[in-house]
Amino acid sequence: MTDQELIARYVRNRCEDSFSELVERYLNLVFSTALRQVGGDASLAEDVAQTVFVDLSQKAASLAGRL
Repeated sequence: MTDQELIARYVRNRCEDSFSELVERYLNLVFSTALRQVGGDASLAEDVAQTVFVDLSQKAASLAGRL
């Protein structure tokens, strides 16, 4: 399933499995990027990554139409 399909399914059905799949696909990328941005502070990078995915869950409906 594509990212767009997963987001649409999450928005339409609040399908947690779809959202979990997106998190699994991008967690390492988001965390490693955050880690570089915060100068290697792993705890802070975890907080940043969590915020990214919380924001994604809250804004998924607005993204579904753009992807």
